[in-house]
Amino acid sequence: MENTSQREDRLLRCTLFAFFVSGAASQPLGSFIPILRQTYGLSYELSGVLLACQSVGNLLSVLAAGFLPVYLGRRRSILLTAVWMAAAYLIFASGAGAPALLTAACLMTGVARGGNSNFANTMISTLPGEKAVRGYNLLHGCYAVGALSSPLVLLLFMGRWPSAGWRVMAAGLTLLCVSQLAVYARMPLPPEGGGRSIKTVDRSFLKVRRFWLGAAMLLFYISAEYAVAGWLVTYFQDMGILSAAHSQMMNSLLWLSIFLGRMAGASLTGRVSRSALLLTDGVGFFLSFLVMFFSRTPTVIIAALVCAGFFMATIYPTAFAFGSECVKGNDLGCSVMIFTGSAGGILTPALVGFAAERAGIRAGMGLVAVCTALLLVSIILSVLSARRETQQRKAE
Repeated sequence: MENTSQREDRLLRCTLFAFFVSGAASQPLGSFIPILRQTYGLSYELSGVLLACQSVGNLLSVLAAGFLPVYLGRRRSILLTAVWMAAAYLIFASGAGAPALLTAACLMTGVARGGNSNFANTMISTLPGEKAVRGYNLLHGCYAVGALSSPLVLLLFMGRWPSAGWRVMAAGLTLLCVSQLAVYARMPLPPEGGGRSIKTVDRSFLKVRRFWLGAAMLLFYISAEYAVAGWLVTYFQDMGILSAAHSQMMNSLLWLSIFLGRMAGASLTGRVSRSALLLTDGVGFFLSFLVMFFSRTPTVIIAALVCAGFFMATIYPTAFAFGSECVKGNDLGCSVMIFTGSAGGILTPALVGFAAERAGIRAGMGLVAVCTALLLVSIILSVLSARRETQQRKAE
């Protein structure tokens, strides 16, 4: 019979695998869009709608994931939301090109992505102390591995089967998502509350300052990350800083540095305090982005981008661990935190585009600089709050 530590380790391994699958299945949509346009003759407008559907489905699912476990239980809830990823890739693999079906499939990937994200972060929040911090870094590192791997596998399949490689990829992802469902069906889950009414949901975390500071860090971090990832290539090309070919490589380089940073963060957990790690990352990200924003030398810009990705890497998992200490397995609490970050990921890239249309791409990226500054401010406030709490506990 498993002891508590063994059960926690098995829960961690299962959650890491499930989130790797989520990363592998969530990210290829951007690579699929040009293929879908060419295969089915889709317009730019419809292509944009397909991309937006994933974000909408993600946001709706994150909201629902905070309440579904109250009525269905965690296992049924995650199976109900995650199954749509397999269904979506089955549609892609089938070759069905009707706009309504493609729209539904993209919406399904967003629903599954949101459910996976809320569930995985909630499970890690149930782990004790530093194991949770390390778990968050490993969790998002596994997501990054999946996100990095999928485009490379797609390129490999397209080289082997130029006309059908993307459908082979979709079929493979369908099987991978089915294996994820099998893991969800058997993984050990922590105990749940017995209530089956929304009135029984613990909402006391809403009154805790630390929770909202953690949510603020997520808001500004996701705002900056999504805006950088979405507009980096356009910024470098339109400003004439890098060639089109080199600009296209920058997103891959960013994700690689984020992955390496998350692995480094996982190894540092327990040896470096959370406050010191957050402050170092916040200052490092802010300064690296400013260097990238103001420089015109390609070598300096690339070095700054690598540094920015490395410092970005542990902000999300550490900030989530900071705020989630107030919820400890509360599905609604984790849902609210993820929703706050997701809202920034939808709004900020759009605001960057709005500003760029009227005042140029440099003005748009200037909004990202503001987000990095606000992120640093929220980190400083969070660290000061944590220190006050520690001093109060010592005084008592």
